[in-house]
Amino acid sequence: MSARRQRGVALLAAVLVVALATVLIAALLDRSEATLARTRNSQRAAQGWELMRGVEGWAGAVLLQDASDAPGIDSREDPWAQDMPPIDLPGVRIFGRLRDQGGCFNLNSLHPGDADDAGAIARFERLLRALRLDPAIAEQVADWIDADAIPRSRGAEDAAYLARQPPQRAANQPFVHVSELRLLPGVTPEVYALLAPEVCALPAAAPINLNFASPALWMSLSEAMTPSMAERLARDGQANYASTDEVQRELAQIGLPPVPLAGYAVGTEWFILEAQVIADGIPFLYSSLLHRRPGRVEVIARARGRL
Repeated sequence: MSARRQRGVALLAAVLVVALATVLIAALLDRSEATLARTRNSQRAAQGWELMRGVEGWAGAVLLQDASDAPGIDSREDPWAQDMPPIDLPGVRIFGRLRDQGGCFNLNSLHPGDADDAGAIARFERLLRALRLDPAIAEQVADWIDADAIPRSRGAEDAAYLARQPPQRAANQPFVHVSELRLLPGVTPEVYALLAPEVCALPAAAPINLNFASPALWMSLSEAMTPSMAERLARDGQANYASTDEVQRELAQIGLPPVPLAGYAVGTEWFILEAQVIADGIPFLYSSLLHRRPGRVEVIARARGRL
């Protein structure tokens, strides 16, 4: 082989070595940057959880003060219903707000304990009719919760779910999240979009707070309630009733007979706290389910993201 040819082969080999080294170095740098990013994000997420606990302290103090100032009454005018002023810390900004969980129908109220709540089922059926949805969904929800495998006349148990692809079973336990509604036979995506804003899945029975109720929830009070009556009672989302007696007087003024208000109230026990922590320009969202009881506020559940 000529010297000139040998020099060409050597040059080509050198170029290949340099190219391979460049690729390896770039891969190492990329992997190093990805590792650093994961470590940073993990550290920021852990920091966010600790900051969330601080926001829970703020929420507890605000809720207890509100309970002391106006026992049994909660509305959108209350201090707790206003967003927490942003808090700035080195490299971090924190936002917090509380969301009422009384202005919704608790799906788990249909079958508390070992028996159906006939009153709750009737209220839920009226809510479904107000939304122009099939009232049979109420029985499907109750079947989803109860422990037996016997379907109601318009309900669904294991036999209905096992026929699906893929096969499923009824939960036979309380709802953990309203998204479980999507698994019910009568709940299409369109039905879910209408129903989800009106319901919640709380771990214990809770009355509907009429100060936060939508017109559809107001219509669950009585078959005689018309949409225009419900709009008037909801006061464009700014209702601030001081008692259920005041609600009864308002019902009388619009021409409705006395309505049993079992299952309704003007106060709230359950709240969701949402805290957004922005660290190094990266947003982290945390949520907590809070239960306000006499003299204390308990954290029932925490989640990364939205509850």
